[in-house]
Amino acid sequence: MQIAFRPHHFLCALCFQGKGYSPQFIANFTAIMAYLNTPLGENTPITVTANTDSICSPCPHNQQGLCETEASIAVLDNAHKEALNLQIGDEITWKEAKNLIAKQITLPTFHRICATCSWKKLGLCENVLRDL
Repeated sequence: MQIAFRPHHFLCALCFQGKGYSPQFIANFTAIMAYLNTPLGENTPITVTANTDSICSPCPHNQQGLCETEASIAVLDNAHKEALNLQIGDEITWKEAKNLIAKQITLPTFHRICATCSWKKLGLCENVLRDL
């Protein structure tokens, strides 16, 4: 299975709790996470991309490969790329990504890099990060 994530989606994937933009988006994200959270999936390389990715494919905001809120998503991607020391084109396994997030994303870092995220106010990610 080939998987690509925008930089901010590594944290979104870790914190995913079955909520999303549409039933198709949720089903797709659920399937990706079900795979990644298996022994085989945990060691699957995930390519870091600057465009819509494996998670975005059925999103109603996906406009032929670009997010309709691309400018705000790019801000999130850049902040996450910097915090996780990732570059576009890098490959990292889900296991490596989880370890990297645990080391690099403190609560103050989370509040800084996710400041513009519309999902932040729900507290889902903060609760997951507190448990790391």
